[in-house]
Amino acid sequence: MLERFSKELLDEVMEFAKLLRRVTIITIVTIALMLVPINLTHGDPIAFYLMKTALSSVIQRLFPVLGIDASNTSIVLIAGSPVGPVRVLLSSALFFGLLISSPISLYLFYRYLKPALYPHERRLAVRIVLYTALLFYSGVAYGFTVIAPLTMFILVHLGSTLGVAPYVTVADFYEFIALSVLATAVGFLAPLAIYFINKVFHISLNLRKHWRYILVIGYAVTAAITPDPTPITALLIIGPPLASSVLAEVVASKRRGSQ
Repeated sequence: MLERFSKELLDEVMEFAKLLRRVTIITIVTIALMLVPINLTHGDPIAFYLMKTALSSVIQRLFPVLGIDASNTSIVLIAGSPVGPVRVLLSSALFFGLLISSPISLYLFYRYLKPALYPHERRLAVRIVLYTALLFYSGVAYGFTVIAPLTMFILVHLGSTLGVAPYVTVADFYEFIALSVLATAVGFLAPLAIYFINKVFHISLNLRKHWRYILVIGYAVTAAITPDPTPITALLIIGPPLASSVLAEVVASKRRGSQ
């Protein structure tokens, strides 16, 4: 019996190793494709073109709505070092490669787990995957459309007030955008975690009572990693996830109480 168990365990480990290999290959290939320049991107690598196009499009559309003169937000990008442009290409390729390949990886993991799940567990797994993708990509959109451009405007405006020319290294600029967008996207997953902690494990964090302390702690952490010296960016990052987490806890508590 021990021999049979060992064989089944070895087979399972081998299947999981195959899954990880597929996910790794898909991720690496996607990241590599992001480095390829094509005619559609005017000769730019795909990742850099996507990053540049997304940010410029947001600035041109969002700032006029907010009454902000987009011409005053121009930044002069400099190489800074010989490896600066290389860092931009690699970080942009990694950023968009992970964004594009993540849904495929999630599906492969679900397909691997599906035979071992009961029908109700399969439905729950599908919901978790869909909600995770929805919240994560909503965070990406929020980071691109709100956090990154407004932070850039604030920094440039403060610099112009002090008479400082907005010269920024290209690596620092695009890596800041990627980092702020990813941090915002991860923060948007908090409501899902809070909901399942409350509903599945019956653990309440009492966010309605302690939200002020969480806001202060979250603000301190966010302010430490964002370059904006004003509280605007930090509050815009921590505010929506905290509010939606409180709402998620309320909904989970009511549903658990009605069962």
